[in-house]
Amino acid sequence: MVIYLVGDSELSKELYIKEYLKGKDVEYHKIFADDDGKIEELKNAGISLGLFSSAKVYDLVDFDEWSKSEKNQFQLIDLSGSWVTVFVRTEKVGKEVTKIPGKIEILTFEKPKEWEEDKWLNFVKDVARKIGVICDEEVAKSIFKFTGPEEYAILAELEKLQIYAGEHPTPQDVEQIVFKKTISKLDEFCFALSEQNYSIAKNMLHEICNDYEPIIISYNISKHFIELFNIIVHAPKKREYKWPDVAQLSKELGILSPRVARFLGFTFKDSKYKPVNHVLIYSPKVLKNVIEYLYFVDRRVKLSDDIKILMGLFISKLESGEFDKTFEEQEKQEQVED
Repeated sequence: MVIYLVGDSELSKELYIKEYLKGKDVEYHKIFADDDGKIEELKNAGISLGLFSSAKVYDLVDFDEWSKSEKNQFQLIDLSGSWVTVFVRTEKVGKEVTKIPGKIEILTFEKPKEWEEDKWLNFVKDVARKIGVICDEEVAKSIFKFTGPEEYAILAELEKLQIYAGEHPTPQDVEQIVFKKTISKLDEFCFALSEQNYSIAKNMLHEICNDYEPIIISYNISKHFIELFNIIVHAPKKREYKWPDVAQLSKELGILSPRVARFLGFTFKDSKYKPVNHVLIYSPKVLKNVIEYLYFVDRRVKLSDDIKILMGLFISKLESGEFDKTFEEQEKQEQVED
């Protein structure tokens, strides 16, 4: 059977699959677009089930990244056997899916629009229920105030609340735990990275990896560099910025003004940090490479790779200037060295 999980809510798709797998004696395999031999593996899965084998579930995590040829080959595979289930995560499906042999099911998972706060509050409560947290309206509002319409941030904060406050968190727990345990220390780690204070980042790495869930770390670092990319693209290049510049960018980009200020090297009175004007040290090209690599890190985290090793490698790449090159240039250099 092939089940298409359609829509833009990747978290809802992931939680649906986890719920489906719960209590089942099956072999679960994730397949990514860059995996070799994926077509043959799926063909073999559809042909037969060994005498002592468990039923198999395949999760095509990034089907939209498959080539057109690979998609066409997949759609010709007979996966109608009762021993195999294939989940296809995709933004949308076309009429061609009706040609696939065997039973097809299409389920839709959409995130609310950014301005639909009531629907987002229901989304928070629904995610909470699925992971075993009792979340009332006030708690949902408190969480949403910190995360905004970011589904993986919502999951990360709910999981943290579950650890520190149990299954019945209160709005006060959210204020104490979500803000104090996520914003301050992890933000400082992110700024140590982007301000090129690599010795500080290395010294913080062990503590960060012990104090936070891996997905929280990867999410916050990715968000940090995406915000920086948006600022670099939209901010006029200056050696020094005034408060009106900070306020205007904060309003245009929807980024908190203290974060915009720090990215621009603007400092407040009695500030504990030395300001670094990020606009003078980053280009969109470098940040695109950084963000692309962080996508890889996020994927490895979801596959349970060691976050400390991944972050250590990321710091080394930042420090060496490796992201100054495009990935194509890196590949050419590696070919020359080989």
